[in-house]
Amino acid sequence: MKQFEELEIKSMSNTSLQSFLTLYRESYQVLPPKGPVTLHQKALFVFWIIISFIWLLKRFTSNKTSSNEDVRLDVEKNAKENEEKNSNISPKSVTDALFAVFIIGWIMVFYFLCDYLHYFPKADRVYNRDLFIFLSIMLFLVALSFTWTVGPSGKLLNRDQTEEWKGWMQVMFVWYHYFRAAETYNAVRVYIAAYVFMTGFGNFSFFWVRKDYSLRRVLKLLFRLNFLVAVVVLVTDNQYILYYICGMHTFWFVTVYIMMRPFHELNHVKKVMLAKFVLYFVVIYVIFDVPNVAQYVFLPFSNLLGYGDPPTLNEWIFRSGLDHYVTLIGMICAYFHPNLEKQLNFINNHRNNIAINILISIVIFPILVLWYKYVFVLSKYPYNVLHPYTSFIPIIAYVYFRNSTSWLRRSHCTMFAYLGKITLETYISQLHIYLQNDAKYILVYLPEFPLVNFIFNTFIYLYIANLLFHATVTLNEFIFPSDYKEMFKRILVIAGLVAGSYLVVFVTHFV
Repeated sequence: MKQFEELEIKSMSNTSLQSFLTLYRESYQVLPPKGPVTLHQKALFVFWIIISFIWLLKRFTSNKTSSNEDVRLDVEKNAKENEEKNSNISPKSVTDALFAVFIIGWIMVFYFLCDYLHYFPKADRVYNRDLFIFLSIMLFLVALSFTWTVGPSGKLLNRDQTEEWKGWMQVMFVWYHYFRAAETYNAVRVYIAAYVFMTGFGNFSFFWVRKDYSLRRVLKLLFRLNFLVAVVVLVTDNQYILYYICGMHTFWFVTVYIMMRPFHELNHVKKVMLAKFVLYFVVIYVIFDVPNVAQYVFLPFSNLLGYGDPPTLNEWIFRSGLDHYVTLIGMICAYFHPNLEKQLNFINNHRNNIAINILISIVIFPILVLWYKYVFVLSKYPYNVLHPYTSFIPIIAYVYFRNSTSWLRRSHCTMFAYLGKITLETYISQLHIYLQNDAKYILVYLPEFPLVNFIFNTFIYLYIANLLFHATVTLNEFIFPSDYKEMFKRILVIAGLVAGSYLVVFVTHFV
C-alpha cells in the first residue's frame, strides 16, 4: 500500500546551498489540475454565493439603519442596546457569522486555485542542513530577544506557556515538511506526542475544574477540531486521513470525555479516579497493543479514517498508535497538577532552592541522556517501535525544566504563544497554500528567488491562517450559543442552506 506522505520522505544527503538553489530552479514546473470540478465543490460555491449575497444585503440595510439611528434620543439608543444584549440573536452576531463565511469562502477559492487547479507552479523540496539550522537559530533568537514577556504570576503549564510550546513546535513541524528535513523526523514525532499530551492535560483539566460535560462543550470542541478540515476535504477532494492530527485530537478528546463523564459527581473520590485511570489504561492497551483489535474497533469508521481506494485502516492505526499512552500521561499530570504546583512553589521559596533544583536535575538529566542515546538517535522505523512507550520522557523533562523556577513560569514568548493559538489553521493550510500536492512540493510565486519566495510564501500562509482562526472562532460562537433551542435552530438553518445548495446543483446541473 502506498504510505502517507510523511512515510514517503526518505533521508536525503545534505546539499550545498548552491545545489539547493540550482535544484529549486530546475524543478520549477506547473502541475496539471487535480481533476474536474466535483459536486461538493459546486455545492459549496453555491452556498458561499448565497451567504455572500445575504451578508452584503444585511450590511447595506445595517448601514442604512445606523444612519437613521443617529437622530434618535440617547434614552432610545440605550433601550435598544439593552434589548439587543439580552436577545439570543443580535444583528451584529449574524452579520459577523455571515462575514466569517464570506472570508472562509474567499480563502477556499485560494486553496482551490493553489492545490486543485494548481494555478501556481511548484518546486521540489530540497534539504540544506546549514540553511535549516540557520533559520531555526535566527527564529529562536528573534523570538526570545524581542517577544519574551514576564508576567506578575504564572502557574505550572499555564495557558500562555502551553500556547508557546505549541507555537515553536508547530514551526519546526511545518519547516520539517517545507525543507524536507527528514533527519528531524524523530524530533517531530516527539512534538506530535507533546500535542497529544496537551490534549489529555488540557481536556482533563477543563472537566476537572469546570465540571462542564454539556453537549454544547462537546459540540464546540468537535466543531473547532473538524469544521475547517471538513470544508478543506470537500474543496480539495482529499481524504480525511491526510489531516490525521485532527482525527487524532478528536479521538483522544472523546476518550477523555468518556472517561470523565460517567459518575462525574464522584470524580473527587480518589478510588474512583484510580479505577478510571486503570480502566482507561486497560482499554487503550487492548485496542493498540493486542494484535488486530484496533482493526475491529475502528472498522465502522473505515470510510472516514481509511486511506487509499478501497480505504484501509492501516495508516490510521499506525498514526494513532504512535501516541496511544501519552494522553493518559497528560491526564495523570493534570490530576496531580495542584500538588505538583505546591511542590514547585515550596522548592522555589526554600532557602536551598538552587541546590534542590540541581538535585532534581541530576535525577532527570541522566534519564534524558539514556533516552537520547538508546532511543532518539535510532533510525525511523526502530524509533517508531519504541516511541509510544518512551515519548513521555522528553515531554516530562521539558515540563520540569520549563517550570523549574517561578521566573520561568511567569515568562513566555508572545510570538510563539500567538502561533500556538493558530496551530490548527497553520497545520491544515501548510498542505495547500504553503506546499502542494499533499505536501510533496513547494508552492512557488517567485521561481528565480527561492529564499525570497520562502519569505513571501510564509507571509501569505500566516496571514491566511490568522484569518481562518478568527473566522472559525466567530462561527463557533455563533452556531453554539448557550440556549440549546437557539443552537438547534441555527444548526437547522445552516443545514437547510447547505442542502438547498446541493439541490440547486442537482436541479440546474451547475457548471
